[in-house]
Amino acid sequence: MKALRVSICALLALAAMTVASAQDTPPAPGTPTYAKDVSRIMQEKCADCHHPNGIGPFSLLTYRQTKGWAEMIKEVVSDRRMPPWHADPAVGKYRNDRRLTDGEIQTIVKWADGGRPMGNEADLPAPIKYSEDWRIPGPDMVFELPQEQSIEPSGVVPYREIEIPTNFTEDKWLQAIEARASNPKVVHHIIVFVRAPQMESGERQDFQRLGRGFLVGFAPGVIPTVLPEGHAVKVPKGSSLIFQMHYTPTGKHEVDRSQLGINFAKQPPAREVITATTINGDFTIPAGDPNYRVVADNILPDNAILYSMTPHMHYRGKSYEYIAHYPDGKSETLLRVPNYDFNWQTSYILETPARLPKGTRIETIAHFDNSAANKANPDPTKPVRWGEQTWEEMMIGWMNMSWETPGNQTASAGGATIGAGAR
Repeated sequence: MKALRVSICALLALAAMTVASAQDTPPAPGTPTYAKDVSRIMQEKCADCHHPNGIGPFSLLTYRQTKGWAEMIKEVVSDRRMPPWHADPAVGKYRNDRRLTDGEIQTIVKWADGGRPMGNEADLPAPIKYSEDWRIPGPDMVFELPQEQSIEPSGVVPYREIEIPTNFTEDKWLQAIEARASNPKVVHHIIVFVRAPQMESGERQDFQRLGRGFLVGFAPGVIPTVLPEGHAVKVPKGSSLIFQMHYTPTGKHEVDRSQLGINFAKQPPAREVITATTINGDFTIPAGDPNYRVVADNILPDNAILYSMTPHMHYRGKSYEYIAHYPDGKSETLLRVPNYDFNWQTSYILETPARLPKGTRIETIAHFDNSAANKANPDPTKPVRWGEQTWEEMMIGWMNMSWETPGNQTASAGGATIGAGAR
């Protein structure tokens, strides 16, 4: 037995020496290194999700972490499964486009196949520091669910709507907004709405329809709202916040006490950012149908500036498209998502905001796959209608915009350029 232990120890020591030797061996000419090449790709395209307390299942902030996952990283980037991005690259340009270039993919593959060398540590970029709590800079104010929410191990959990007064004695303008789940394992999504004391009527306000009052959301893939200078979201004095909580049981008893963090704008903005939608809730997707089409539209009552679009469906969602039909008879595709993925609720933020004239009809076209070929389909043998639960369906096209001429916008209380969520 003693001899066996000595032998095992010798083998382990030999393996350690081999690894150390491999790390000390200079990379072959032309082989990318982590320090000079791969680390920068990880920081720019991966670390935003893959950091402690991020939505990624592991961190990719260091050489050791990245080296350990090198084979998997090579596979998922070569297949373009990661980073997640589902918009058609032939349509539009987006500020938050997460796709890797062909050159970046080649760099990762060559590094993984070339021994995964560290390279010269002096070539490393400055590390990114992520807060363990908030992703927006230190919130000026935090609203928390007044009571801890208890979620049973199984069963269907109806949506919970919890109202929290703001106690604002004057109108407030918000520059950054973040909904934060205290227990992400059980929080399917959060949507925070603003309930103002009164809502004035008018074409602009009516145009917002379902989007009216939307403030921010939390769901997989959603990033916090951080608005550029001169843009902000208005919360009228005396408003309340409505937390819409969707919980999913995990098999054991869970608790949650989610929060909302906000940063105030330093001064009233030049433009108020609002949220509007196209929506169609009157549909029935036949059992087994692989490509069922649903259409919705909305007409602009004034000249507008469009910042971002967020398509929303559930597990049977297949594709989604936004088309602008202009008053002069011309049409333009603003966004095409050929491979919709419910697991990633992405807001597609236009690199250059689109100016849309009064009378433009925004048409959204969704296709649903209710067949057995859809691996995410809960049950292809049943027809599907509109509903709040994920095994039901929705068809919503969120749009975040402002009016070209500010005018009287005091009645609108919702919207965000970044971070539209699931509903």
